[in-house]
Amino acid sequence: MVQFEEITDIPDYTNQLENKILYTIHPKTVSISYESTYTLKYIIEGEKQYSFNNQDIKVLKNQYLILNSKSKITTEVKRGTKGLSFFLAPELIHTIYSYHTNKKLYPEFLEVIQETSTNNIGLFLDNISYLFTYAPFTFKHQIDELFIQLCETIISEQITIDERFSNLKIIKYDTKKALLQRILWTKEYLHDNMSKPISLETLSKTIGVSKYYLHRLFTELTGTTPLKYLTYIRLEEAKNKLRHSKHSIFEIATECGFDSISYFSNTFKKYVGCSPSQYRSK
Repeated sequence: MVQFEEITDIPDYTNQLENKILYTIHPKTVSISYESTYTLKYIIEGEKQYSFNNQDIKVLKNQYLILNSKSKITTEVKRGTKGLSFFLAPELIHTIYSYHTNKKLYPEFLEVIQETSTNNIGLFLDNISYLFTYAPFTFKHQIDELFIQLCETIISEQITIDERFSNLKIIKYDTKKALLQRILWTKEYLHDNMSKPISLETLSKTIGVSKYYLHRLFTELTGTTPLKYLTYIRLEEAKNKLRHSKHSIFEIATECGFDSISYFSNTFKKYVGCSPSQYRSK
């Protein structure tokens, strides 16, 4: 049974329970030190600074961080910060990981900041946050299932990352972490600048690696090329605007980074299976 708790005071993470969701609203700036179990930290409003393993990581709104078990952490929290903490029992993580890999190991997650908009974990967190805020009865009724599905999603993405790094013959934890961070920066840049003209040259200069290496690394770790990923997120944004806005198709094409309405229409039909106007009419 997954426990849920809301706290509007200083949380005592030293007494944290495993398989628990904790919602906190911090009434003042505070510093907290504790030893973590496997934990996912998701910021709804504000920011948190985490210090552990000789590194400092700042997590902002709509970002999350997965921490490994037995990490000694100091958290600096700004006043007014709101967030969800998911405390994952090592035995649950071990069970799910072993089921999917047949390896009797405890996984080691790459402790890097991620945006909720860039992967399946983020989409799941957005859904949980929405249910918690706007459908609390449904959230509490489904809490066990949501928690297990989140754990499954976390493990699935980690296994995929491990397999792709293995294909690249990269073994060292610090190297994998640094490379994954560059790919996440690339994805964030693409999301933040999708309405602008973007080339592989632009990405290469922004991220600070060669065009060839960025293209190869991004493709190996995500399963698609940087520019195909850009097309995907542009089309997803266009679909959202076609459903929920009254902007013209020309305006939507421009807002989503397509340089002509004909290119937008042809690309949309190729990937979605119908024209933008047909999609809107549905």
